[in-house]
Amino acid sequence: MRRRRQPNLAKITVSAGFAALAVVVLAKCCYDRVAAPAAGNTKSSLGGVPSLAKGYCGATTQRHILGRTSIRPSYVKDYHRSNPIRSAGIPVFAGGAFASPPTLKYFDARGAAEVIRYLFAASGTKYEDYRYPFKMEGTFGQPGFKVTKEEFDADKASFKLPFQKVPVIEVEGHIYAQSKAIERYVAKQVGLFGKNDMEGLKIDMVCEQIRDIRDAWTKAKGYKMQPDMTDESVASTVNTFFDTDLPNHMDMLQRLVSDEGYFVGGSLSLADIQFYNFLNSGFGPAFAEKVTPLLEKYPKLAAIKTKVASEPGIKEWEANRPQTAF
Repeated sequence: MRRRRQPNLAKITVSAGFAALAVVVLAKCCYDRVAAPAAGNTKSSLGGVPSLAKGYCGATTQRHILGRTSIRPSYVKDYHRSNPIRSAGIPVFAGGAFASPPTLKYFDARGAAEVIRYLFAASGTKYEDYRYPFKMEGTFGQPGFKVTKEEFDADKASFKLPFQKVPVIEVEGHIYAQSKAIERYVAKQVGLFGKNDMEGLKIDMVCEQIRDIRDAWTKAKGYKMQPDMTDESVASTVNTFFDTDLPNHMDMLQRLVSDEGYFVGGSLSLADIQFYNFLNSGFGPAFAEKVTPLLEKYPKLAAIKTKVASEPGIKEWEANRPQTAF
Protein backbone atom coordinates (compact mmCIF):
# COMPACT_ATOMS: atom_id res chain seq x y z
CA MET A 1 0.00 0.00 0.00
CA ARG A 2 1.33 3.41 -1.04
CA ARG A 3 2.26 5.62 1.87
CA ARG A 4 0.37 8.92 2.01
CA ARG A 5 2.63 11.95 1.69
CA GLN A 6 2.53 14.26 4.67
CA PRO A 7 2.08 18.01 4.04
CA ASN A 8 5.10 20.24 4.55
CA LEU A 9 3.98 22.34 7.47
CA ALA A 10 6.98 24.67 7.20
CA LYS A 11 6.17 25.62 3.58
CA ILE A 12 2.50 26.11 4.42
CA THR A 13 3.42 28.36 7.33
CA VAL A 14 5.76 30.48 5.19
CA SER A 15 3.18 30.80 2.39
CA ALA A 16 0.49 31.81 4.84
CA GLY A 17 2.85 34.36 6.31
CA PHE A 18 3.52 35.96 2.93
CA ALA A 19 -0.19 36.02 2.15
CA ALA A 20 -0.92 37.72 5.45
CA LEU A 21 1.82 40.27 4.80
CA ALA A 22 0.38 41.01 1.35
CA VAL A 23 -3.05 41.64 2.88
CA VAL A 24 -1.53 44.00 5.46
CA VAL A 25 0.40 45.94 2.79
CA LEU A 26 -2.69 46.24 0.56
CA ALA A 27 -4.80 47.39 3.48
CA LYS A 28 -2.17 49.96 4.42
CA CYS A 29 -1.96 51.22 0.85
CA CYS A 30 -5.72 51.68 0.73
CA TYR A 31 -5.60 53.48 4.07
CA ASP A 32 -2.80 55.80 2.88
CA ARG A 33 -4.68 56.48 -0.35
CA VAL A 34 -8.14 57.14 1.03
CA ALA A 35 -8.49 57.34 4.81
CA ALA A 36 -5.18 58.96 5.75
CA PRO A 37 -5.43 61.99 3.40
CA ALA A 38 -9.00 62.58 4.59
CA ALA A 39 -7.74 62.62 8.17
CA GLY A 40 -4.89 64.97 7.30
CA ASN A 41 -2.20 62.30 7.59
CA THR A 42 -0.10 62.18 4.39
CA LYS A 43 2.86 60.17 5.74
CA SER A 44 2.96 56.42 5.46
CA SER A 45 4.48 54.24 8.13
CA LEU A 46 5.80 51.88 5.45
CA GLY A 47 9.01 53.74 4.79
CA GLY A 48 8.10 56.50 2.35
CA VAL A 49 9.18 54.54 -0.73
CA PRO A 50 8.10 56.22 -4.01
CA SER A 51 6.06 54.20 -6.46
CA LEU A 52 4.98 54.70 -10.06
CA ALA A 53 1.91 53.03 -11.50
CA LYS A 54 1.56 52.25 -15.18
CA GLY A 55 -1.72 53.67 -16.45
CA TYR A 56 -4.04 51.98 -18.93
CA CYS A 57 -3.23 54.55 -21.61
CA GLY A 58 0.49 53.95 -21.28
CA ALA A 59 1.05 57.13 -19.28
CA THR A 60 3.06 56.90 -16.09
CA THR A 61 1.13 58.43 -13.20
CA GLN A 62 1.92 58.89 -9.50
CA ARG A 63 -0.03 57.06 -6.81
CA HIS A 64 -0.09 57.39 -3.05
CA ILE A 65 1.39 53.95 -2.37
CA LEU A 66 4.13 53.25 0.14
CA GLY A 67 4.18 56.80 1.35
CA ARG A 68 4.07 58.92 -1.83
CA THR A 69 1.22 61.40 -2.15
CA SER A 70 0.04 62.35 -5.63
CA ILE A 71 -1.74 65.69 -5.89
CA ARG A 72 -4.11 65.84 -8.83
CA PRO A 73 -3.94 69.28 -10.49
CA SER A 74 -7.36 70.89 -10.94
CA TYR A 75 -6.79 71.36 -14.67
CA VAL A 76 -6.06 67.70 -15.40
CA LYS A 77 -8.88 65.66 -16.86
CA ASP A 78 -9.26 62.12 -15.58
CA TYR A 79 -8.51 59.93 -18.60
CA HIS A 80 -8.13 56.60 -16.80
CA ARG A 81 -11.81 55.74 -16.45
CA SER A 82 -11.27 52.31 -18.00
CA ASN A 83 -8.14 51.59 -15.96
CA PRO A 84 -8.41 48.11 -14.39
CA ILE A 85 -6.66 49.43 -11.28
CA ARG A 86 -9.49 51.93 -10.84
CA SER A 87 -12.10 49.18 -11.09
CA ALA A 88 -10.29 47.41 -8.26
CA GLY A 89 -10.98 50.39 -6.03
CA ILE A 90 -7.54 52.01 -6.05
CA PRO A 91 -7.76 55.59 -7.41
CA VAL A 92 -5.37 56.47 -10.24
CA PHE A 93 -4.82 60.07 -11.24
CA ALA A 94 -3.96 61.34 -14.71
CA GLY A 95 -1.23 63.89 -15.25
CA GLY A 96 1.04 65.43 -12.66
CA ALA A 97 3.60 62.70 -13.28
CA PHE A 98 6.58 65.04 -13.30
CA ALA A 99 8.38 64.78 -9.96
CA SER A 100 10.06 68.07 -10.87
CA PRO A 101 9.49 70.52 -13.75
CA PRO A 102 10.94 69.11 -16.98
CA THR A 103 13.24 71.17 -19.20
CA LEU A 104 12.38 71.66 -22.86
CA LYS A 105 15.36 72.69 -25.00
CA TYR A 106 15.02 74.29 -28.40
CA PHE A 107 16.18 77.38 -30.28
CA ASP A 108 14.76 80.82 -29.57
CA ALA A 109 11.95 80.16 -32.04
CA ARG A 110 8.55 78.47 -32.21
CA GLY A 111 9.27 75.82 -34.84
CA ALA A 112 9.21 72.15 -33.83
CA ALA A 113 8.84 72.90 -30.12
CA GLU A 114 5.71 75.05 -30.14
CA VAL A 115 3.17 72.22 -29.93
CA ILE A 116 4.99 70.95 -26.83
CA ARG A 117 4.86 74.44 -25.31
CA TYR A 118 1.14 74.61 -26.11
CA LEU A 119 0.60 71.32 -24.25
CA PHE A 120 2.32 72.66 -21.17
CA ALA A 121 0.41 75.94 -21.44
CA ALA A 122 -3.02 74.37 -21.98
CA SER A 123 -2.58 72.09 -18.96
CA GLY A 124 -0.93 74.68 -16.71
CA THR A 125 2.11 72.44 -16.25
CA LYS A 126 5.33 74.06 -15.02
CA TYR A 127 8.45 73.51 -17.12
CA GLU A 128 11.67 75.26 -18.07
CA ASP A 129 11.58 76.73 -21.57
CA TYR A 130 15.29 76.70 -22.36
CA ARG A 131 16.22 78.44 -25.62
CA TYR A 132 19.55 78.16 -27.40
CA PRO A 133 20.59 81.60 -28.65
CA PHE A 134 21.54 81.99 -32.29
CA LYS A 135 22.50 84.80 -34.63
CA MET A 136 21.68 85.08 -38.32
CA GLU A 137 23.77 87.02 -40.80
CA GLY A 138 22.63 87.81 -44.31
CA THR A 139 19.39 86.83 -46.05
CA PHE A 140 17.96 83.35 -45.69
CA GLY A 141 18.34 81.31 -48.86
CA GLN A 142 20.85 83.74 -50.34
CA PRO A 143 24.63 83.36 -50.76
CA GLY A 144 26.52 84.42 -47.64
CA PHE A 145 23.70 83.53 -45.23
CA LYS A 146 25.17 82.29 -41.95
CA VAL A 147 23.79 81.10 -38.60
CA THR A 148 25.94 81.19 -35.47
CA LYS A 149 24.82 79.00 -32.53
CA GLU A 150 27.83 78.46 -30.31
CA GLU A 151 26.12 76.96 -27.25
CA PHE A 152 24.13 74.48 -29.33
CA ASP A 153 27.25 73.46 -31.25
CA ALA A 154 29.10 72.93 -27.96
CA ASP A 155 26.34 70.62 -26.67
CA LYS A 156 26.46 68.68 -29.93
CA ALA A 157 30.22 68.30 -29.67
CA SER A 158 29.92 66.96 -26.11
CA PHE A 159 27.13 64.53 -27.11
CA LYS A 160 24.56 66.07 -24.75
CA LEU A 161 21.87 65.67 -27.44
CA PRO A 162 20.87 62.07 -28.31
CA PHE A 163 20.55 62.71 -32.06
CA GLN A 164 22.52 65.96 -32.26
CA LYS A 165 19.40 68.05 -32.79
CA VAL A 166 16.56 69.72 -30.91
CA PRO A 167 13.98 69.77 -29.45
CA VAL A 168 14.89 67.57 -26.51
CA ILE A 169 13.26 67.21 -23.13
CA GLU A 170 15.06 66.55 -19.87
CA VAL A 171 13.03 64.59 -17.33
CA GLU A 172 14.56 63.73 -13.95
CA GLY A 173 18.11 63.90 -15.31
CA HIS A 174 17.47 61.97 -18.54
CA ILE A 175 17.35 63.58 -21.99
CA TYR A 176 15.00 62.43 -24.77
CA ALA A 177 14.72 63.61 -28.38
CA GLN A 178 12.33 63.66 -31.37
CA SER A 179 9.55 66.25 -31.31
CA LYS A 180 6.67 63.85 -32.05
CA ALA A 181 7.76 61.40 -29.36
CA ILE A 182 7.99 64.29 -26.88
CA GLU A 183 4.56 65.60 -27.90
CA ARG A 184 2.91 62.24 -27.26
CA TYR A 185 4.75 61.74 -23.99
CA VAL A 186 3.85 65.17 -22.62
CA ALA A 187 0.25 64.86 -23.84
CA LYS A 188 -0.13 61.60 -21.90
CA GLN A 189 1.37 63.07 -18.75
CA VAL A 190 -0.90 66.12 -18.70
CA GLY A 191 -4.13 64.34 -19.66
CA LEU A 192 -4.39 65.44 -23.31
CA PHE A 193 -4.10 62.05 -25.01
CA GLY A 194 -7.60 60.64 -24.58
CA LYS A 195 -9.38 58.59 -21.94
CA ASN A 196 -8.21 55.20 -23.19
CA ASP A 197 -6.02 53.50 -25.77
CA MET A 198 -8.60 53.74 -28.55
CA GLU A 199 -8.97 57.49 -28.13
CA GLY A 200 -5.20 57.74 -27.99
CA LEU A 201 -5.00 55.84 -31.27
CA LYS A 202 -7.42 58.25 -32.94
CA ILE A 203 -5.50 61.26 -31.62
CA ASP A 204 -2.29 59.77 -33.02
CA MET A 205 -4.06 59.10 -36.33
CA VAL A 206 -5.15 62.73 -36.71
CA CYS A 207 -1.70 64.02 -35.77
CA GLU A 208 -0.03 61.82 -38.38
CA GLN A 209 -2.49 62.99 -41.03
CA ILE A 210 -1.64 66.58 -40.20
CA ARG A 211 2.02 65.71 -40.61
CA ASP A 212 1.21 64.25 -44.05
CA ILE A 213 -0.47 67.54 -45.02
CA ARG A 214 2.56 69.48 -43.84
CA ASP A 215 4.86 67.21 -45.84
CA ALA A 216 2.68 67.64 -48.95
CA TRP A 217 2.92 71.42 -48.56
CA THR A 218 6.70 71.23 -48.17
CA LYS A 219 6.92 69.22 -51.37
CA ALA A 220 4.57 71.57 -53.24
CA LYS A 221 6.57 74.68 -52.38
CA GLY A 222 9.86 73.10 -53.30
CA TYR A 223 11.40 72.35 -49.89
CA LYS A 224 12.11 76.04 -49.23
CA MET A 225 10.91 78.26 -46.42
CA GLN A 226 9.06 80.35 -49.01
CA PRO A 227 8.27 79.04 -52.51
CA ASP A 228 9.68 80.76 -55.57
CA MET A 229 6.44 81.83 -57.23
CA THR A 230 8.37 83.22 -60.19
CA ASP A 231 9.13 79.61 -61.12
CA GLU A 232 6.14 78.45 -63.17
CA SER A 233 6.42 74.82 -62.11
CA VAL A 234 6.56 75.78 -58.41
CA ALA A 235 3.65 78.21 -58.81
CA SER A 236 1.64 75.45 -60.48
CA THR A 237 2.20 72.89 -57.68
CA VAL A 238 1.46 75.52 -54.99
CA ASN A 239 -1.82 76.50 -56.64
CA THR A 240 -2.79 72.85 -57.07
CA PHE A 241 -2.11 72.26 -53.39
CA PHE A 242 -4.44 75.08 -52.28
CA ASP A 243 -7.09 74.47 -54.93
CA THR A 244 -7.31 70.67 -54.73
CA ASP A 245 -5.03 68.90 -52.25
CA LEU A 246 -5.65 70.95 -49.11
CA PRO A 247 -9.46 71.03 -49.55
CA ASN A 248 -9.44 67.24 -49.86
CA HIS A 249 -7.47 66.92 -46.64
CA MET A 250 -9.72 69.41 -44.84
CA ASP A 251 -12.82 67.50 -45.96
CA MET A 252 -11.45 64.26 -44.51
CA LEU A 253 -10.46 65.93 -41.24
CA GLN A 254 -13.86 67.58 -40.80
CA ARG A 255 -15.55 64.18 -41.04
CA LEU A 256 -13.58 63.12 -37.93
CA VAL A 257 -14.76 65.96 -35.67
CA SER A 258 -16.88 64.64 -32.80
CA ASP A 259 -20.38 65.85 -31.94
CA GLU A 260 -18.83 67.72 -29.01
CA GLY A 261 -16.68 69.76 -31.39
CA TYR A 262 -13.25 68.18 -30.90
CA PHE A 263 -11.33 65.65 -32.95
CA VAL A 264 -11.65 63.07 -30.17
CA GLY A 265 -14.34 62.93 -27.50
CA GLY A 266 -15.62 65.95 -25.68
CA SER A 267 -12.43 67.67 -24.59
CA LEU A 268 -9.21 69.21 -25.82
CA SER A 269 -6.42 66.89 -26.95
CA LEU A 270 -3.08 66.85 -28.70
CA ALA A 271 -4.91 66.46 -32.04
CA ASP A 272 -6.73 69.78 -31.63
CA ILE A 273 -3.56 71.59 -30.58
CA GLN A 274 -1.60 70.06 -33.46
CA PHE A 275 -4.21 71.24 -35.95
CA TYR A 276 -4.33 74.71 -34.40
CA ASN A 277 -0.57 75.11 -34.58
CA PHE A 278 -0.53 73.88 -38.18
CA LEU A 279 -3.08 76.47 -39.27
CA ASN A 280 -1.24 79.26 -37.49
CA SER A 281 2.33 78.48 -38.51
CA GLY A 282 2.28 75.87 -41.24
CA PHE A 283 2.04 78.23 -44.21
CA GLY A 284 3.60 81.51 -43.17
CA PRO A 285 2.08 84.98 -43.50
CA ALA A 286 2.43 85.02 -47.28
CA PHE A 287 -0.21 82.29 -47.69
CA ALA A 288 -2.49 83.03 -44.75
CA GLU A 289 -4.85 84.76 -47.17
CA LYS A 290 -5.39 81.43 -48.92
CA VAL A 291 -6.01 79.45 -45.73
CA THR A 292 -8.49 81.82 -44.05
CA PRO A 293 -11.22 81.74 -46.74
CA LEU A 294 -10.75 77.99 -47.18
CA LEU A 295 -11.33 77.37 -43.47
CA GLU A 296 -14.68 79.17 -43.71
CA LYS A 297 -15.93 76.26 -45.82
CA TYR A 298 -15.26 73.88 -42.94
CA PRO A 299 -17.15 75.23 -39.90
CA LYS A 300 -16.28 72.29 -37.62
CA LEU A 301 -12.57 72.78 -38.22
CA ALA A 302 -12.92 76.54 -37.78
CA ALA A 303 -14.67 75.86 -34.45
CA ILE A 304 -11.73 73.72 -33.27
CA LYS A 305 -9.36 76.59 -34.03
CA THR A 306 -11.57 78.98 -32.04
CA LYS A 307 -11.83 76.59 -29.08
CA VAL A 308 -8.09 76.06 -28.83
CA ALA A 309 -7.41 79.79 -29.10
CA SER A 310 -9.90 80.47 -26.29
CA GLU A 311 -8.24 78.06 -23.84
CA PRO A 312 -7.03 80.22 -20.89
CA GLY A 313 -3.55 78.69 -20.85
CA ILE A 314 -3.15 79.08 -24.62
CA LYS A 315 -4.31 82.69 -24.50
CA GLU A 316 -1.87 83.52 -21.70
CA TRP A 317 1.03 81.80 -23.46
CA GLU A 318 0.43 83.58 -26.76
CA ALA A 319 0.15 86.93 -25.01
CA ASN A 320 3.42 86.50 -23.10
CA ARG A 321 5.65 84.17 -25.12
CA PRO A 322 8.92 85.56 -26.51
CA GLN A 323 8.49 87.35 -29.82
CA THR A 324 10.56 85.53 -32.42
CA ALA A 325 11.09 85.79 -36.17
CA PHE A 326 9.67 82.30 -36.76
